[in-house]
Amino acid sequence: MLASITGNTKILGVIADPVSQARTPAMANTLLDERGILGDFVMLPMQVSAEDFAAFIMGLRALKNFGGAVVSMPHKIATANLVDELTPGASLVGAVNVIRRNGDGRLIGTMLDGEGFVSGLVAAGHCVKGARILMVGAGGVASAIAFALAKHGCASLCIHNRTRDRASTLSERVRHAYPHLEVSTAIPATSHYDIAINGTPLGMKPDDELPISKSLIGCCDLIAECVIAPEKTKLLQEAANQGKAIQTGVPMLVVQMTSMLAFMGAE
Repeated sequence: MLASITGNTKILGVIADPVSQARTPAMANTLLDERGILGDFVMLPMQVSAEDFAAFIMGLRALKNFGGAVVSMPHKIATANLVDELTPGASLVGAVNVIRRNGDGRLIGTMLDGEGFVSGLVAAGHCVKGARILMVGAGGVASAIAFALAKHGCASLCIHNRTRDRASTLSERVRHAYPHLEVSTAIPATSHYDIAINGTPLGMKPDDELPISKSLIGCCDLIAECVIAPEKTKLLQEAANQGKAIQTGVPMLVVQMTSMLAFMGAE
């Protein structure tokens, strides 16, 4: 691998804070190697704080051998306001999880999380169409998944967030785009959900609280994660202990990997 890195290598990145848990570099470089183009491209981890993020994005425009990057928590929404152009999907969601640098230095952003998440569910044999779904979170990844669930025909969507204003804003945007979908922000006492999704970062740290309470887990058939590391979060462990079906966050990333590399020009 090292011998293949030259002065002509295009640099790809995964931008996050923290980034130590990221699986994307290893997965991407393995795929690049399998395709015989590792060396033409290489993916590196890039840890950038929220305070430094705007300046970092500005610098990427000047880095001529930068091809693109996967954008992870907590930068997905901020990126949408900093790039030069958004794809229609990213514009609808208001968040970005992949950017590419064009030859003129312009940065283009897209959002693949939503379709990746739904594809991962379907590949595991779960059905989104007609499902009653609870989404916990209202950030970039949760927004992307919410729009994708609506697009793929879920019967109802409850968006729950610790900051209720953010949940209300997201629900209004989804309702505006899909006026026939039943969208709410309140969890009724008699609630039952076919699928419950953690779209927050809770679960990345050992001392994180459960994003979905133990009692609410009992009212759901399938518990699905967006957190990738650890793969089996405390939420999924609790759901499994209750005999619920579970879905880790890894399939969402795996399904997207080819599309991410293609968007960054690594084909």
